Amino acid sequence: MVHPLDRLGLGAVGDLLPARLLDDMIDRCGRRQQRVRALPARVTLYFTLALWFYPGKGYAEVLLELFRQLRRDIGIGQFRVPTVSAAVKARRRLGREPLQMLFRSLCGTQADQLGPGMMAFGRTVALLKVSVDGTSLDVADTSANRAAFGEPPRNGKAVGRYPKIRLVTLIASGTRAIIDAAWGPLSTGELSLMEKLVRRGAIRPGMIVLADRYYCGHPQVAQVVAAGADLLFRATSTRVLPPVRELPDGSYLSVLLAPNLPTKGDRHRAIGDRCPRLGIKKRRERGMLVRVVEAEITVVPEQGETRCESYRLITTLLDPDVASARDLVTLYHQRWESEVGFADLKTYLRGGQSVLRSQSPDGVAQELYALLVVYQLVQIARARAARDHPAHDHLDPDRISFTVVLRAIIRTVGEDTGTSRLLHDVFKEVWSQPLLDRRSRAKPHELKGTPAFARAVASSPPGRITLKIATRRPQVLEA
Repeated sequence: MVHPLDRLGLGAVGDLLPARLLDDMIDRCGRRQQRVRALPARVTLYFTLALWFYPGKGYAEVLLELFRQLRRDIGIGQFRVPTVSAAVKARRRLGREPLQMLFRSLCGTQADQLGPGMMAFGRTVALLKVSVDGTSLDVADTSANRAAFGEPPRNGKAVGRYPKIRLVTLIASGTRAIIDAAWGPLSTGELSLMEKLVRRGAIRPGMIVLADRYYCGHPQVAQVVAAGADLLFRATSTRVLPPVRELPDGSYLSVLLAPNLPTKGDRHRAIGDRCPRLGIKKRRERGMLVRVVEAEITVVPEQGETRCESYRLITTLLDPDVASARDLVTLYHQRWESEVGFADLKTYLRGGQSVLRSQSPDGVAQELYALLVVYQLVQIARARAARDHPAHDHLDPDRISFTVVLRAIIRTVGEDTGTSRLLHDVFKEVWSQPLLDRRSRAKPHELKGTPAFARAVASSPPGRITLKIATRRPQVLEA
């Protein structure tokens, strides 16, 4: 006889996460319940995910949504919804491991790599466009969280209200799906977390990695090159990149200087406790050959002042016949898919729940993995809706709205997963919406509600913009 709880699911999510798969992961993590409970392990996993479909709602409200269909079928007066206390204890029994394993199983581009919007520079030198970037999240201010993640950081002279964790993601620019992610306390830098991604093999041959100027140092470039991938990073204005050879498209070859710290082989010359720093000559000899692209981008907004921004990019694609300077500048705009992905994660999905609610580090980890799983499920649904669109063959996932897919999935939560093709119903709802025509937009990067944000809005109001790209003209090197 089928137990009523076996019919419970997360609506359309059941087509993406079969119950058999979840049970297998729970068993492999040793989290199977020892006796029949109101919230067995799989239902607890559903509940932990459902908390992110209803951010800002309390446990009791989410439980009512999760058990809505069962209450309707069995009878509202006859079915007893688990208590908040039972849900708290069930989350503690489940732990982080099943959610972590589930997230790892969902990591990936979630689309054909040769599909629309996925590759750069055609099929001859087809490179998968990926982007790496970091962000931070607030966690509940408890003594356990402070001990694990550190004290709330200072913001100028003021002390922050909450401890923070840092998250670095590697996403596929075409779908915004997470290929891999690493996280830790705020004291762990983005560069250390990126190194962790490299060690895991997330960055591999056939990729072109896009990143902001924070990642343009020699160690990070060397890590990406050692992994066999190509890169396109923005360089800081203080980075020394003297021209070595001019190229016909206005870009030029240069040497990214090695760090000025001595290597192990140089330490035999140490005098006392001091090791001599490397000179420019040795740093150049140990440096890496890169190609530099300089461009001026004029931003013309619908309202507000026109502004001009200088960009200097470094890449390991040295041949201008493969990737011209203008193509590289245009491609670098795809780095902002990381920012859009964080907006999906922190604004549209997290909603009003700006602080993770868990009181312990293990609960924080469980909650974070649940957030990443729900984010990934929505991106998977976006990619499939684009692939299976009945009226548009090979549709770019960028034409499908994240929020439309998310809200369509939420409306199916609590429905009986065995009675209808709920995911197909979500797709039909998404297909009935007008397709997005993505336009260049700009908005202030400052924190909302601050004086800096108000000044930025006054000078450059958010809205549509027109971009004009002017790359550097070829130069003649003097003898």
